[in-house]
Amino acid sequence: MNDGATREDSSAPTSRWFISAPAATDLRTLLRELKRRGVDPYVLSDVAPLGASIAQSLRQAIAQAETVLVVLGNPDQSQSTLFEAGVAVGMGKRVIVIADPDQDTSPDLDGLLTIRARPDDVEAVAYALAQAEGRLVRVTPATSAVEHALGSTQVNELLELLREQPMRLERTAVDVLKAALEGSGAVAVENPDPKVGDRLDLGVWSDDLGAIALNPLLIELKRTLSRSAVEQTLHLLQRSRMNAALLVYLDPPTNAEFREALRVPSFPVLTISLETLLERMRASSFAEVVRDLRNRAVHGRAYS
Repeated sequence: MNDGATREDSSAPTSRWFISAPAATDLRTLLRELKRRGVDPYVLSDVAPLGASIAQSLRQAIAQAETVLVVLGNPDQSQSTLFEAGVAVGMGKRVIVIADPDQDTSPDLDGLLTIRARPDDVEAVAYALAQAEGRLVRVTPATSAVEHALGSTQVNELLELLREQPMRLERTAVDVLKAALEGSGAVAVENPDPKVGDRLDLGVWSDDLGAIALNPLLIELKRTLSRSAVEQTLHLLQRSRMNAALLVYLDPPTNAEFREALRVPSFPVLTISLETLLERMRASSFAEVVRDLRNRAVHGRAYS
């Protein structure tokens, strides 16, 4: 047994770190280095209680941690980890990001301590962790305990911004949607995929969504509502660690039969147009709008 292993075994952990990483990531090097530094690292499967929902398990896992270490890989593999970073920020946890040097990171992670290294590069990880010591600060929660309505002034500004763009640009629509969510008191984290127009989905976290077992919530933005859009959203939901998704669209469905069928919402993929969502957020919080959509789906009530 080498000296490094001896120090690792004899060191008493000084803090607990939750490690969020894509399922296929090799974390052995990273975990050994953390343990050598006196950290007790764990992943979701280490602490998730049997029979609990993924969302509930995730929140409990993050709550137990002093620090959350988020490992980002390529964009297709990093969606759930980015969402978990947003949950951690919303809960006021200290967050460190390990990002592949060859991949772009989401602007939503700006301001977080970011390590540019691969998790299996022991020298880079060791150096970066050494630099990080003493620089960790607790993130001020970006969400209040209770969400709130936007009010007419902010809704009118967002609607004007949305309608003045030619062809209702999807990038603008994403910015409007994020502004509405954050203005209501939620934490919205965007997909790190750098290809604009390709899967512009968000992860949303708030205390109020947690109260209705929809925390975090996956949001997909589509230009047009269609069966394929619903199926794509369901597919993304099944790959994520979330219980439900909200499909927000810009244009109404063109098929009359499908449009009639959508009068009764379905679960776990709820649907609403962006303009309707904004209108409802004049007097209701985002979580209240989602709760109404879910209740209508559960009870099979059509929209008026």
